[in-house]
Amino acid sequence: MTGLYTGIAKRVRKSTFRSRLSGAAAAIVIAAAAGLPASAAELTIGHSSLPKGLGNPLTDTSHSAGFTFMLAYDFLTYGSQQGPRAGLALAWENTGPLTWRLRLRPEVQFHNGKIFDAHDIADLINWMNTEEGLAKAVNTMRNMRNINGARVIDPLTVEVTTKTPDPMVPALLGVMKVVNMTHMVDVGWDGYGRDPVGTGAYKPVKWTFDGVELEAHKSGWRPGLIDTVVVRNLPELASRVAAFQSDQIDIALGIVADSAAAVEGSNGRMVVSGAPQVLLLMAFQNKDSPVHDVRVRRALNYAVNKEAYISAIMGGLTVPTGQPGASSVNGYQADIKPYPYDPARARSLLRAAGYPDGLDLIAEVVANVSELRDVYQQVSADAAKVGINIEVREITLPDLIARVRDTSKFGETTLFSFNMGSEPTMDIMRSINALHSCKSFTKWICYEEIEDEIDAANTEFDAEKRRGHLRNIAQFYHDNPPGIFLHEEVGVDGVKNTVKNYNPVNRVINWHQVTISN
Repeated sequence: MTGLYTGIAKRVRKSTFRSRLSGAAAAIVIAAAAGLPASAAELTIGHSSLPKGLGNPLTDTSHSAGFTFMLAYDFLTYGSQQGPRAGLALAWENTGPLTWRLRLRPEVQFHNGKIFDAHDIADLINWMNTEEGLAKAVNTMRNMRNINGARVIDPLTVEVTTKTPDPMVPALLGVMKVVNMTHMVDVGWDGYGRDPVGTGAYKPVKWTFDGVELEAHKSGWRPGLIDTVVVRNLPELASRVAAFQSDQIDIALGIVADSAAAVEGSNGRMVVSGAPQVLLLMAFQNKDSPVHDVRVRRALNYAVNKEAYISAIMGGLTVPTGQPGASSVNGYQADIKPYPYDPARARSLLRAAGYPDGLDLIAEVVANVSELRDVYQQVSADAAKVGINIEVREITLPDLIARVRDTSKFGETTLFSFNMGSEPTMDIMRSINALHSCKSFTKWICYEEIEDEIDAANTEFDAEKRRGHLRNIAQFYHDNPPGIFLHEEVGVDGVKNTVKNYNPVNRVINWHQVTISN
C-alpha cells in the first residue's frame, strides 16, 4: 500500500480498514495513480488465502494459514532436520515411557498483558482432549492424537503424557500455536477468531476474511520491528503480482518462477525457500485399478522427465524426488535417487503387468497457478509417450479436501494431486502416519508388510536405531511408490528491496526480524 492511499488509510484507519482491504483491482488503480513508495512504518503483504477460522489458530493447521498466524503466535518448538528447536519451550526431557517434561521460556507476555506460564499449556492440551476440544480443534489434534494430557509441575514446567511411547512429542508439539485459554473462555471459540490473543511479534488489531491488521507487540519477548503489518487477501496470482508492481504491497507470497521479470522490474527480488514437502500424483491402491500393481506405478515414475519440466517450467528452482521426504527433513536418504527418465523401462514394466497396449487413467489435480497446470500437462504428455493416457481434470482445493475426507467422491479417479508434508516435525513419519500408510483413516496407501517397521520408528527412542528404521521405510516407499514422485516443493515470494532480513526456512518466516525502510 502506498502514496495517497496510505495517507488516507492512516487518517481513518479503523473506519476504513475493510474497504482498504477490498478488491485488488480498485486498490491497484489507486496505488498506480499515486505512484509513491510504501511507508517505512508499515509492511503490506499479499497472500493467496487467509485462515478459515479467522485469528483462531486451532482451526487451521495448513502451511498457508501458518504464514499469517506466525505474525501473532509462537510455537512451543520449531522443526529442523536435526530435531526440534526451542520456541516457547526451552528444553524437554523424556521422564518415563509415557511422559515428557518441558521447561518453558520465562517472562513471555501475551498481547493482553497476561504472563505466559505452564497453566496455558496444560489447560490447552487438556481442553483439546475433551469431547468439545476434539470436535472443535480437530485440525490440531489429528497431528497430536497420541498426546492425551498435561499437568503443571511449577509455573515454568509442564508435564505432557501420551497414550503410547512416542519419541516425537517435542516435535509434534510444534503444531500447536499457543493461545490464551483464559481469553478463550471469556470470548468463546468463535470470538477468539475475531479477537485473537497470542504471544507473537505482532498484536492483531483487526482480523477479517478480507485481511488482517497488526501492530508491533512492543512488550513481547521478541517484539516486531515494524509499527504496522497488513496482510491482504489476494487469491489470484495475477492480483498479487499486479499489486507488487504498483507498489501496493511489499511482499507477494506464493508466486512462481515466471513472475521474476515483474518482481525484479518493480524494485524487488525473488526469495526462494526450501519447504519440507514432496509433490506427487498420488495413486490409489485401495480400489481395483491398474495402479494397484506396483509395476504400473514404477512405469509411471520412469515415464516422466522431471528434470526437463523442472528446467523448462519451474526455472530450475527445485529438484526431482523419489522418496517420502524432502531433503530438508529427518529420514531423507541422500543415496536414494529419484527415478530416472527411462521410457523403454516404463514400456517393459507395462508389458510385464499385462498392459502391452497401454492403459487409460484419470487424474484430478489442484492447479491454482499456471505453473502447476503446466507441470501436470507435461506429466500427461510424457506418460502418453509410453502408452499411458492420463486425462487431467482440474478441481478446486475445497473439492480435493472433500474427496480426501470421503474418498468415495473420487469416483473413477485413479490419480490425484497431493503431497507428503513433514512440518512441523520435519520428519518423514509425520506424513506417513497421518495420510500415507495403513494408519491413515483414508488408507489409500496401505503397505501391511512395512507396518512393523513404521511401528518401530514411531516408538524407538534410540536415535541410531530409529535412523535405521527410517532408512528402511524410505527405501520401501521408493521401491513401492505411492504414486508418481515429482519434485520437492519450494516457496517463492516476491520481496521489495526495501524489505530487509526476510529469511523463510522450512515454511517458517522470521517475521520478528524483518524490517522495512524507504
